[in-house]
Amino acid sequence: MAMRARSDASRFTVSADLIRSIVDCAVQCGVQRPHFADILKAESGPSSPPSRYAGEQLLKLWERVLRLSDDPIIGFRMAMVAGMKPLGALGEILSRCPTVFDAYRQTERYCALVSQGTHVSIARNASTLTVSVAVDVPSGPVQCAIMLWGLTNLSLVPQNLAGVAVRPRAVACAFPSPGPIAARALREQFPFTFDQSHNCVVFDRSVSELRIPSADEYLQSLLAEVVELHLEKLGPAGGFERGLIAILRGMMNGTMPTLASLSERAGMSQRTLQRRLSDANTSFHALLQEVLQEKAEDLLGRGNLSLGEIAFLLGYSEASAFSHAYRSWTGHSPGSTRVRPAIRR
Repeated sequence: MAMRARSDASRFTVSADLIRSIVDCAVQCGVQRPHFADILKAESGPSSPPSRYAGEQLLKLWERVLRLSDDPIIGFRMAMVAGMKPLGALGEILSRCPTVFDAYRQTERYCALVSQGTHVSIARNASTLTVSVAVDVPSGPVQCAIMLWGLTNLSLVPQNLAGVAVRPRAVACAFPSPGPIAARALREQFPFTFDQSHNCVVFDRSVSELRIPSADEYLQSLLAEVVELHLEKLGPAGGFERGLIAILRGMMNGTMPTLASLSERAGMSQRTLQRRLSDANTSFHALLQEVLQEKAEDLLGRGNLSLGEIAFLLGYSEASAFSHAYRSWTGHSPGSTRVRPAIRR
């Protein structure tokens, strides 16, 4: 799978778990944690941390890792210490799969849980198993670091899950060599080649059939249900505005989000955020109204909250302001929509 033509970090979001995992791995590789304080500061705020960040936050993080480490293959070194941790709940599912092939299939299916800008595909023929990957990130050092991180993690899956030392036939990179010394360090572990047509890891087909000792079909199905709920909560994978809506949903805690608070959570300036929204033919006001209406419908459907309580939970200063907004969304009052609890006889 080649690098996609429409490479734009504003078009996807990444999970907060992935951001934290990347920071943890960078720290293990010698980069001091305080250097990432501004990127992670949302976690220490008074409200709950976001479940997702805009893709631009991911680029900012990797740019800093590269600058502070001054290492063109830092993505590779970080992956070598990562284990299954960056995959979060998906990593738990993979360890319960019966075979390595099943684990890669789950990775292909659930890659949106980690990053909506990451695209994984699996192919198997009579002799090989091929895992291809692409990221929606512009060409350059950051893309190379991210791809080295991703390709190395994919190369390590059989070893991490099956406990068998497996060397891929090839690790193809659709970007230039990082230089002879760095390339030699990479090839000590895996057969990296550069300037290829696409990014992929190729194994012998027999690798796909390796059994995973910790396989547990029942637990895998339970974990899969949890991940499905997580994916549903995160919202659709496509579109910049969908990613922002996912972030806004996580900010609904009694204080109405503002353009400033959303831009901080999304990891971009207000001016950049407004420009991206304009490019997507929408606005902050439109997205906020969509999330407010969605949340209002949910609270009204519970049937056990007064209009004043709902207004408070949505961040309105008074019930009348909420009622006015609801009429503008639906054409009728919230009182006519609310589901009332059944009266016991």
